Amino acid sequence: MRYLFSIVAPFILFVLTADAASIQGRVIKVLPDTRSFELELLQSDDARISTGSMQTFRVGAGDLAIGYEGRMIRATAAFFSNKWNLEQVFPLDGLGAKAARDVNQQLHQATATMSRRKYVKQGEYIPNFAMIDQRGEFLQIRQLQGKPFILNFIFTRCTVPTMCPASSTRMSRLQDAAREAGLDNLQFVTITFDPAFDSPGILRQYAEGYGMEPENFHLLTGDPSTVDDLLRQFGILTMEEDGTINHTMATLLVDVNGRVAYRKEGATWTIKEFLKAAESL
Repeated sequence: MRYLFSIVAPFILFVLTADAASIQGRVIKVLPDTRSFELELLQSDDARISTGSMQTFRVGAGDLAIGYEGRMIRATAAFFSNKWNLEQVFPLDGLGAKAARDVNQQLHQATATMSRRKYVKQGEYIPNFAMIDQRGEFLQIRQLQGKPFILNFIFTRCTVPTMCPASSTRMSRLQDAAREAGLDNLQFVTITFDPAFDSPGILRQYAEGYGMEPENFHLLTGDPSTVDDLLRQFGILTMEEDGTINHTMATLLVDVNGRVAYRKEGATWTIKEFLKAAESL
C-alpha cells in the first residue's frame, strides 16, 4: 500500500539566514555516512568560503540520492547547526546540458514574439523545451515523443490543500490507475513554477512523499527564465503575494506526436476523465 503525504519531510524546508552564500563548485566526493558532498570551490560570494579550496557541505536527502559526483553544481550555502549546508543544488553540466541551453534559447525567442492572449490550446502542438528532472538529468520534452504524457504545473511549497497537493495526489493515483489499465506507455510530467526553491533534490523528495514512481514520472525544474516562458506558452498565470504564489492551473494530455489531445482548466479534474482520454489515443 502506498502512503501519500501532503507535507514532505522537514529537511526539505529552506533555512534562509544572513549566512547564506551563492557558490559554484565541482562535487569531488559523495559522503553518504555524513550526508555530505566534498566540493572543489570555484566561485563564492562569501569570503569565508575560499575559492580554489576543498570544503565539505551537508546536503539534503534528495541531493545525496542524486549524488552529482564529478559534476559542476551551483547552490546556496547556508550556515546553521554549526556547519555549512547546501540548499537549492542545481547541476551546471552533464549529458545534454549544452543542447538544453540551445533549445531554451529558441523557446525564449519564440515566446518573445507571442501575443499575450495566445497559449497552447487543445488540438495544438507543444513547443520543445529542456529542463532538469528529479534525477539531476537534462531532459528535452521531445525525448518523450512517441509516448503520450499528462502534464501539469505545481510548486512544492503550496499549502492550499485543494490546489497543488490535491493535483499531485491525483497525478500519483492516476499513475497507479494507468498501470492497472495496461497503459504502460503513458508518462507523467510535472513542472514547477518555483524554480528558485524547487531544485532536483527537492523534487525528488516531493515525488517520494507522494508515492510517484520514477520510471515514468518526470518532475522538472530549470532556469527561472525558462519557467516563465513555459508559463506563457501554456497559459498559466502566477503572482507572488504574501510569501506564496497565487496561480491558475491546467492539466494537459499530450499525444505521441506532441499535440494536446485534452486540456482541463482549473484545479478540479478527475482520474476517470484523463484515463478515458488516454485510453482513446
